[in-house]
Amino acid sequence: MRRDRVLLRAGYAGSVVLAASLYLIGFGAARSIIALLVVAILTRITIYGYYERLLAFRALDDFRVGKLRHECIACGASCHLRVNLARDDAERILDYAKAHGIKETVIEKSGNKYWLVRKQGGACVFLTYADDKPRCSIYQIRPTACRLYPLIPSGKRLKVDPLCPGLSKNEGHTFKEHLTTQDIGSHVRKVIGKV
Repeated sequence: MRRDRVLLRAGYAGSVVLAASLYLIGFGAARSIIALLVVAILTRITIYGYYERLLAFRALDDFRVGKLRHECIACGASCHLRVNLARDDAERILDYAKAHGIKETVIEKSGNKYWLVRKQGGACVFLTYADDKPRCSIYQIRPTACRLYPLIPSGKRLKVDPLCPGLSKNEGHTFKEHLTTQDIGSHVRKVIGKV
């Protein structure tokens, strides 16, 4: 399990222990519940701020200047993220599903936004396993968001998943090599400008 999720669960468990302790020493149910909520919210804000903001944007800067490199180790980490789709991604995947007789819903839509359906547990509907190793059943036509990983769109910016096990200081592709090998340079230029 990822470190951020472990810390988040530990923080939530700690908030429950604190609330129970406060209740037992006589603070009352209402105050104990308020303490539980406050500590749980502060835990979430702190963990989110540290991993999803501070480390993620710092990792992007390090990746862009060559302090970090990336080599995909086929761990399946990106297969547990919500995959937002561009319209052309959605059309390509729907054509694939139709051609391969896939009857289940593989894409959800809300307004003009599309994303891949996730199975119970949060995994992408196209994630399969071969010899206990995660595999993408649509790898050849995978969406831009999947090709971007460890880069993750964040509004009008990009960030890097700081917990991606494929990140290294010495081995793998540089930022520009990643853009080239995954054919995502034009997409990244649209998001962050000059590459």
